[in-house]
Amino acid sequence: MKNRLTNLILPVLLTLVSTGFCGQTNAGPAESEAVLKHENFNPKGQLVEQMKDGAPFVAEMCRTAESLNDYSLVFETKTFKKGSSVTEKGALYFKKPKLMRIEEMGEFNKGSVAVLGKDGKAHARGAGLASLVTLTMKPDDHMLDAANGDRMEDSDFISLTNILRERLKQGSAARVSEKTVTISGVSEPTFVLEIFHPDDPKTVQKRVYVSAKTNLPIRWDDYDYKDPCLSTWKDVKTNTGLSDDLFKL
Repeated sequence: MKNRLTNLILPVLLTLVSTGFCGQTNAGPAESEAVLKHENFNPKGQLVEQMKDGAPFVAEMCRTAESLNDYSLVFETKTFKKGSSVTEKGALYFKKPKLMRIEEMGEFNKGSVAVLGKDGKAHARGAGLASLVTLTMKPDDHMLDAANGDRMEDSDFISLTNILRERLKQGSAARVSEKTVTISGVSEPTFVLEIFHPDDPKTVQKRVYVSAKTNLPIRWDDYDYKDPCLSTWKDVKTNTGLSDDLFKL
């Protein structure tokens, strides 16, 4: 009986997993254009008039991320595809050295959960009947990818800030606003960090809005992806002493 039940549920779970563990809703062309305009999602730079070399700022962001033992947050990512957008929302938990948990909070696949555990593997399950079966896979399995192509294992602050550092090593440049500024579509005054190629300083590859309180990003715009995307983080709680049990399924 157990094997028969598994055979019935597994295809459902695989479908849920393959669509990602972050809630997704599609928007029409008009809504996508409105979102882009309202939230200042534009690769044209520079956004702020008074900016300086951002390399030291990137280094400090990396140090801040690496200093955190654990944290939790709520994220939302809008991926802009041809004439539409996909919105993903979820809760993320992180604990050193590389324990992660993502809980689906959006309307689509609400209740799905994925973790990276101490065994170095990813474990995932869907909602409803699919919650009766837990899949085990490699952390870089594409079934865990977000709609924008990001891997689950690269969605923590250490990995994200390291992306900026690697871009600079590969020849990109960085500039950051000399002081915090208020920007439409950003929840609080932030420093504005832009990554660009020296040969084309007017086109931004990535723009990151960084909190002066925490030195962590609260919004991150990727213009250099196949499908550009905008991510935000809120309700960030750091070093709260998350239990290892949270990263088990």
